[in-house]
Amino acid sequence: MNSRSGWVMQLHMGAVRDVRDFLSRTIGPDSGGDVSDLFQSHEAKLIRFLNRFDGRLKVVLYCLDQAHQATLAALSRAFGSTVRLGSAWWLCDTPIGMKRQLEYIGSVDLLSAFAGMVSDSRKLLSYGSRFEMFRRILSSTLGGMVEAGQMPEPVAMKLAKTMCYDGPLAFFGL
Repeated sequence: MNSRSGWVMQLHMGAVRDVRDFLSRTIGPDSGGDVSDLFQSHEAKLIRFLNRFDGRLKVVLYCLDQAHQATLAALSRAFGSTVRLGSAWWLCDTPIGMKRQLEYIGSVDLLSAFAGMVSDSRKLLSYGSRFEMFRRILSSTLGGMVEAGQMPEPVAMKLAKTMCYDGPLAFFGL
């Protein structure tokens, strides 16, 4: 249905929900106590899924544990323009996690092929802060690349706009 509708499917890989019974019983499902499974084995099923919808469905892959960053980055690169790596998420959704992800992607892939910062947060006040934190971390990371001579400043400035606005706008069809 997502493919027919032209919607983007977002997959958060490795989520193990409601590990603390007390929270689930007293507050309800998806109320916290969530973890990521380091020993997940999703590659074979994910590869079958991506091949089944190759070129017909846009997909964003979110890594909940940095141990899986390399695999998801390689998969997004292998499937080209319809599969993107999403922003650092959940247990990686920190200044350090975002910085590490951007540095890693910039060393093995094209930062311009990044899905951009998106949020499905149900906390309305977190939108501004999460996006602002991402923009600051991105600016610092790109600035470091400019200082190290890895890219010219005009390219970094254009890349920042692509990653924060133009890229997500085009990919998500907004």
